[in-house]
Amino acid sequence: MGKVLLMSFNEHLLKNWHYNLRIYADNSFKCWDKTILSRVDSLINARHTFCAVNEQLDPDLVAAFGTAAPPPSDYLLHLAPGWDCNRIETPLLLVHGAGLDATSYTNLYNMGFIGLQQQLTALGYRVFAMTFAHSHGDNYHQAEALAHGIQQVKQISGARELNLIAHSKGGFAARIYMSNLALTPYQDDVRHYLMLGTPNLGTDYAFRNPGISHLIYLAGGNGVIPWHKMLHLGSFIDVSSRSIYRNGSFPGQAQMLYPWDEHFPLDMTQTDWWTTYYGGNGFISSSRGLKSALADGGHLVDKLEQKGLEPGIRFSVLAGNNNVLGIAPAPGNAAGDGIIFTESVLHTAGMSRRGAILQQKSILPLNHIELLYDHRATAWIHQQLSP
Repeated sequence: MGKVLLMSFNEHLLKNWHYNLRIYADNSFKCWDKTILSRVDSLINARHTFCAVNEQLDPDLVAAFGTAAPPPSDYLLHLAPGWDCNRIETPLLLVHGAGLDATSYTNLYNMGFIGLQQQLTALGYRVFAMTFAHSHGDNYHQAEALAHGIQQVKQISGARELNLIAHSKGGFAARIYMSNLALTPYQDDVRHYLMLGTPNLGTDYAFRNPGISHLIYLAGGNGVIPWHKMLHLGSFIDVSSRSIYRNGSFPGQAQMLYPWDEHFPLDMTQTDWWTTYYGGNGFISSSRGLKSALADGGHLVDKLEQKGLEPGIRFSVLAGNNNVLGIAPAPGNAAGDGIIFTESVLHTAGMSRRGAILQQKSILPLNHIELLYDHRATAWIHQQLSP
């Protein structure tokens, strides 16, 4: 694949705009010293489904998994150069977000960025990362894989505990584990938990932005849509496999849902804005509505808010407030990173309800994707982890 000059994420999209970010880097494993295929016994009988757009795409990842559609029990553990000799001995484990994998921390979308992994490795950290089997997988499954991954890192490094960084959806797996909602009980092994753009009070992005969902579907992008039927070539077709509902292939997305319509008004200029959000038949779509999908997801946000992190866990939260993600600002006037509302990211009351310790919550002028490689995000992480 062709080389991409180093530029901002938005500049890249302005020059090479498309809605199908199904891109992988040449030899993506060159940024890792080792990659280990692991299997979680407690998930052997678990199942999930893929559709054509969310199977593994990167040839290195497919080869490591042995398939483009690995089961929930499988994950990859990546070891960065210096994992066994860098000066900061406490391991640092990176957890990726929706539609992504561990390469989001190295060479995001093959854009030539120096990611957080390389920057943190250069600062002396012993860095590890995970790639989940399904980039939009069930968050309970991923929490169990994360618990297993943490045990692996401890065994490999000889450390009793580690620091954990999660981007976006990856924060749900982390919160499930550290709230004792996973099959594996929390092992008191996370020294500091750092969140980058995690929607701690959920998100309604897919339902709020039906226009972008329509474009993602047409382009075959790895993104969820809020409809079960849509108009295509003059007739309505069933698109349930691409949907956010129970019979779709994006189970983790429904689990992150939370209604924000009473906080921030919906954009009435978008086609089918009402029927998409509240359910019904529109001009180009049929939707079961956010409440139906929220029920399919089991109201996970409420469960996490009610449970809270285990006492004594230190955590820090970083939100972006650059709403430009692509060629235009996100619709509406609410502060956000182009995908997640800043208010959702900074919502920490539920996490600290049982005695977890909030160290810091901060805002930087970054969008949701820039959180993965911008030097200001790295500096913030380093500040949180410094004695």
